[in-house]
Amino acid sequence: MEQKRQQSYEERFLNAYERLEKPLFRVILLGFVLILIAQLVLSTPQGRQFLSATDRMEGQRATGVLPAAAESAAAQLTIRSVDATASLSKVWVKVNGVPTSPFQDGMATVSIKQGDVVTVDTTLLPGVFRFEVDHDDPAISYPIPGMLVEAMEGQLAEVGPIHFMK
Repeated sequence: MEQKRQQSYEERFLNAYERLEKPLFRVILLGFVLILIAQLVLSTPQGRQFLSATDRMEGQRATGVLPAAAESAAAQLTIRSVDATASLSKVWVKVNGVPTSPFQDGMATVSIKQGDVVTVDTTLLPGVFRFEVDHDDPAISYPIPGMLVEAMEGQLAEVGPIHFMK
């Protein structure tokens, strides 16, 4: 009776790999061919409509429920000058880049909504100015009451974007 020699690890690995080599090569080749076909189909408008949901929805309004923060809640924000001695007749408060309210008696009040960016424009005046942001609306999470912003010469003091609690 003949005794079989035990195969080494390398010989067993090569035997197993030989059995897997052809199917693995076919799977890789099939994947490559499918990628080429998909790219060819995507190069035509009809193919993009068929394969891409984004192209089908292009130009359509999104429908659904808006998050609570995106609702059109409005509030009042007051900005006061910390430097009471400065003349602020040329200072404007801007909401999203649009001049909204001039400073009168060292303060200005503006209406704000979620995501608004409020800036204090002191570019027409030389010097450094400090302002305190204030509100009494508990729904506003940022800016916090008492927050200080500073406008240096030729710059804007930026407050925002405004965040409401959800």
